[in-house]
Amino acid sequence: MGTVDRMIVHIALGQRAWIHGRVGVYRSRCGCSKRFQAPVPGVPKGGRYSLEVRNVVANALVRDRLPYRMVQQRMAEDFHLRLSLGYIHDCFRWAHGQIDNAARLRWAVENFSGVLCIDEVHDGGRTLLYATDPLNDFTIDFDVVEKNDQEHMDAFLKALRDRGIVPEVAITDGSPLYKYALQEIWGDIEHQLCVFHVIKEVNKLLLDAVRDIKNQIKRQGNKGRKRRRGRPSRQQQQRRSARSTLTRKEQARFIWQHQHLIVKKAETMSEQDKAALDEMLRIAPALATIRRFNQEFYRLFERGITKQQARYRRTRMVNHHAYQSNPFLAHALKKVRKERFEKIITFLGWEDGERTSNHVERNNRSFRMLQKTRYKRRREHTIRMSIELDLYARMLKHPLFDLRLREGPPLKQPTAVPTTAPSPHREAA
Repeated sequence: MGTVDRMIVHIALGQRAWIHGRVGVYRSRCGCSKRFQAPVPGVPKGGRYSLEVRNVVANALVRDRLPYRMVQQRMAEDFHLRLSLGYIHDCFRWAHGQIDNAARLRWAVENFSGVLCIDEVHDGGRTLLYATDPLNDFTIDFDVVEKNDQEHMDAFLKALRDRGIVPEVAITDGSPLYKYALQEIWGDIEHQLCVFHVIKEVNKLLLDAVRDIKNQIKRQGNKGRKRRRGRPSRQQQQRRSARSTLTRKEQARFIWQHQHLIVKKAETMSEQDKAALDEMLRIAPALATIRRFNQEFYRLFERGITKQQARYRRTRMVNHHAYQSNPFLAHALKKVRKERFEKIITFLGWEDGERTSNHVERNNRSFRMLQKTRYKRRREHTIRMSIELDLYARMLKHPLFDLRLREGPPLKQPTAVPTTAPSPHREAA
């Protein structure tokens, strides 16, 4: 029937640009009198912007993890394009349609090392379950559930099994959801409890013991003569500074300010830390028992020892009279009771065994970053889309990903404009 001229907004750094296309207009042969235009290469059907614009917006959202408002600002400053929030969200959905999530899952199963790391993260009444491979450093799969209970956890683990994931070791925190589920689903699987979480639980009890000693010293200081209100005179301050020892109240304050030194590893302490620790032990000799307990507890999980050596060290701590007579230390020893301790030292039986769930915890932090200021991603389907886009992009950058099998980038590049078409018109900024 004829031709029409189309001006499609395009990308040009620091300038405004368009694709000028002259396309044919055709009438249907069936007699319905419908008309249609020929497509323009690199432009979606009926689109006002080229695919290159969508690709730049999608990369800013997925790769650079920018909030929608920041994407608006970048597009306006760099390309002189004023885009609506609705169009930016449409680019996000378009990008998700360009990936093959099934291919990513197949790749994860093929490259699984045999070590499974599982954890959950809570977000606005929902729970995200993550499963990662810490040895090969990638995320296997995830799920968004309404409630963090045994039913949803069992369904998530069974879905991993049905996809072909057969782990030899599973690393988790101390949640009771994993206590029986792992063996019921995979049978002879070794369970590694996260050493970091166990140390955190025990150190909290040790700091409670330090606080108890501090309070005892403070109570002893309160029994003396009460001082007048207000700031001491200069003479009183000079006499107090000349004294070699601190008052009871000052001793309690000193212990409270340096309590972290009781649970700090010896190899990471500076000379100043060592001097402060010596002063704490001089003020309260009872702290020496807590400090010795802490250092011996760290040695339970040293790399390079055998499981039998770790058991011997634990037995010596359990049979130590001074540890059992202290209620806080006795409670801490229950955290490494025999049946639980075997799960904590599973990593000692493997040459490259992981002993913490830090790898999957990094996924949790990554998810928090994805959610920050992204208010259009508060529904379950948008959360799933954002995570799948992120995991697919990370897969393409992974060293184990074979570039020969790569069908395309995480976000499809627009089709190049043919050389016979007119060049894009540019307008100076």
